[in-house]
Amino acid sequence: MSKALTYLAKARPEAATSLLSFYKHSVQALDEKTRHLIQIVTKVTVGTERGLRQYAPKALKAGASREEILDAVLMAFPAAGLNKVLDAIDIMREMDLLPEVAQESPTADSSLRLCTVADLPLQRLQTLQRPSGDLLLYRTDNDTVLVYSARCPHSKANLCHGTDHGTQVECRVHNWTFDLASGACLQPANGKTLQVVATEIRDGQLYLLSAPT
Repeated sequence: MSKALTYLAKARPEAATSLLSFYKHSVQALDEKTRHLIQIVTKVTVGTERGLRQYAPKALKAGASREEILDAVLMAFPAAGLNKVLDAIDIMREMDLLPEVAQESPTADSSLRLCTVADLPLQRLQTLQRPSGDLLLYRTDNDTVLVYSARCPHSKANLCHGTDHGTQVECRVHNWTFDLASGACLQPANGKTLQVVATEIRDGQLYLLSAPT
């Protein structure tokens, strides 16, 4: 129950009781999955990220497919508009609740080259979004670049959308904070680490050592 609803229950108990009773009885004909999918539509429409994060996993748990969750997000388009729908898709992708899409296979050389090392600032978080998996890049000195998978080892959320603290990155889902120089989780200090991605520098270019899997 939200703080506002808790307050209303205390300040106007009769009104709150009637409101909750109306809501409970108004959806009796709907199964649990359908109710949660409708909640997704409403949360996208009003732009409520917290509510979207709450009801989308519930819909999946109640038996909704990732395709149905995507359709629920798209159903909000007429009322929500394109920007809110795209914001919701970003959130759902971060939570790994949307269907995967097929990617075209790039040439071997282009799939292995990541960037020009000189373009990376020293000791600052850089993110790289790739069809085969997003990456975190951290250049410690002129000749060393650390590369990690952008998947949080705890929630699997995309850390490319995390909070940038310069030398650290914070997951937006449960606020785990990782040190980019070591990959270690600092908050909470639990021994978890970011997944290291093997790379090498050739002629000033940063390459993956093997094709992405």
